[in-house]
Amino acid sequence: MNGKRLVTGFALAGFLWLACASAASAQGIYSYRGTSFTPTAPVPANTGLGTYYNFFNNTDVDSYGLPAGLVFGAWFSTYVSDGAFYGPNGNKVAGAPNGGNIWANVAWFNWIYPWQFDTPNFRVGFNAFMPIIAESVEVAGPTEFWFSPLEMFYSYHQFRFLRDSTFFGPYISLPVGGGFGFTPNNGAVNQYNFAWLMEGWYQFQHMDELALGNMGLGWLNTLEFQPWFSYTHQLNSTPNLPANAVFSTAGAAQLGIPGNALGGYMPGDDIDAGGIFSYGLKQINPALKNWRVGMVFDSNFSVFQNTWAGAPIKNTAFEMVDVGPSIQYSKGDFVLWFYYTTNVHTENQYGYQQFFLQLYYFFNL
Repeated sequence: MNGKRLVTGFALAGFLWLACASAASAQGIYSYRGTSFTPTAPVPANTGLGTYYNFFNNTDVDSYGLPAGLVFGAWFSTYVSDGAFYGPNGNKVAGAPNGGNIWANVAWFNWIYPWQFDTPNFRVGFNAFMPIIAESVEVAGPTEFWFSPLEMFYSYHQFRFLRDSTFFGPYISLPVGGGFGFTPNNGAVNQYNFAWLMEGWYQFQHMDELALGNMGLGWLNTLEFQPWFSYTHQLNSTPNLPANAVFSTAGAAQLGIPGNALGGYMPGDDIDAGGIFSYGLKQINPALKNWRVGMVFDSNFSVFQNTWAGAPIKNTAFEMVDVGPSIQYSKGDFVLWFYYTTNVHTENQYGYQQFFLQLYYFFNL
């Protein structure tokens, strides 16, 4: 494995993102078994990994030579405020009520296995985390337990001017409680999932040794790009999901389906792709050496149509793109990270605003 392969991997992921985004674009009107309907809420989507990751975010991020047996944890807190419901082509659906507010906390754990390969470039470990809904319109409690038995870190470490770390690995989720999406009557889906995640951190360094014409490039030091890509597939359909939890009560009535009619439900696969551009403020003022600021962009969309009772629900694949500012404070093993994002493009989902707080403390047992 080398740096070129890693870059190629992210390039292929980006190509897949663009191809699937085009294929999944919601066009036309909703229909089920040839009958059109107008919902007043989104159909349930695949839960996906969402924004419950971002494994490292530190001015000194580097997975090169992580010590065997290292244990570190984190605590995330995110507040999502859902606004209006937007249907196909990004149009606001008239008469549809706004969505609710959700506050979730995420306990996060990572263990670098005691046995490692001889090379310090490559590390393997175990990662687990679980979102717990502290407040929502409908329910509260734990949701899914996500874990990867083989998370992999790779740092090429051959580029003098680029600090690089790349993470990738398979994940499985298990429903563990009555939180958002676990109970079918909630109108959302939270079953067994498989996901593949890739994430990287690439930061300029030693740029003061370079110049472009008469202009020095030292100002590029600490500029960092952190891309991520995840693909999630739900492993089993949700049995006995009521029609009014899928189509909304109004949609089920238009289709002539009793609202309490039950059917197996399978959401389309989910892709999340985005990244953070950030800059160390010590380049501007050494007194600000512990601070970074940047911009977050993220996209989330379903790849295939959702199905209920064995038939596809056409034109319900969703798309969302959101952007916002990011600020981070880190000192030694302590990292505090905050960002805020808001939708700039939404199809077949609620427009939303998200506040995110992330706290790390590293320790070694």
